[in-house]
Amino acid sequence: MQLKSFIAKVTILGVCATAGVSALDIGHAPLAATVSAATTYETEVTYGVNFRSKPSTSGSKIGFLSRGENINVISKVNRYWLKVQRKNGKIGYISANSKYTNYNGSSSGSGSGQTSSSKADRVISLAKSYQGRVSYDYGTRNVSRLIFDCSSFTEFIFAKVGVDLKWGTRSQKSQGTAVSKSNLRKGDLVFFDTIGRNNRAINHVGIYMGSGKFIHNTPSKDGLAVNSLSSGWWSSHYVSARRVL
Repeated sequence: MQLKSFIAKVTILGVCATAGVSALDIGHAPLAATVSAATTYETEVTYGVNFRSKPSTSGSKIGFLSRGENINVISKVNRYWLKVQRKNGKIGYISANSKYTNYNGSSSGSGSGQTSSSKADRVISLAKSYQGRVSYDYGTRNVSRLIFDCSSFTEFIFAKVGVDLKWGTRSQKSQGTAVSKSNLRKGDLVFFDTIGRNNRAINHVGIYMGSGKFIHNTPSKDGLAVNSLSSGWWSSHYVSARRVL
């Protein structure tokens, strides 16, 4: 890495959506206000089903879930009903009959155990598959041309495994749950302060890969790079991490 060149670019661009700068919300994909943290939509509707206000056929119909829609199963109420959340943030109930979804009884809103681990592996594999294909441009989210900034790239990758992230480090730094650097797991979001001496003002995000390394979209490479969290420049500019799987 040409560090002086990188720092110059960082100073001008701010690398990503800097916390507290409203202009960085430009181009955000809108999300429902009721969804404040990353939610995993791990279950697919396999047959159209009524979406009800309570776990009973006497509950009013508040919508209809079409085949192919991905939802988050919050809990299994009983053998007959599932409490679910749609991507627009609305919560209701659907039949637990296996005819309607591919729910297997192990999914949850936060993801856990093998489900979380397998999704993390998928996230890492997907991110690596875009090396040499993705370009960096501040404030850009161009999926068709694979041009992103750091946070629109993480948003793009996590969406592929059913996790909704908002665009911008300003939002992503608060999604999911906090995790210490010593307890990082694959798939965690890692955040940095890249301008000047680290005063913990977050303006860059990457994805932890395990073994002390992370992958991120960066202007210094104009694309994806893999760097160390254990030593070197990035280690000294690390701020925090969030678990969204």
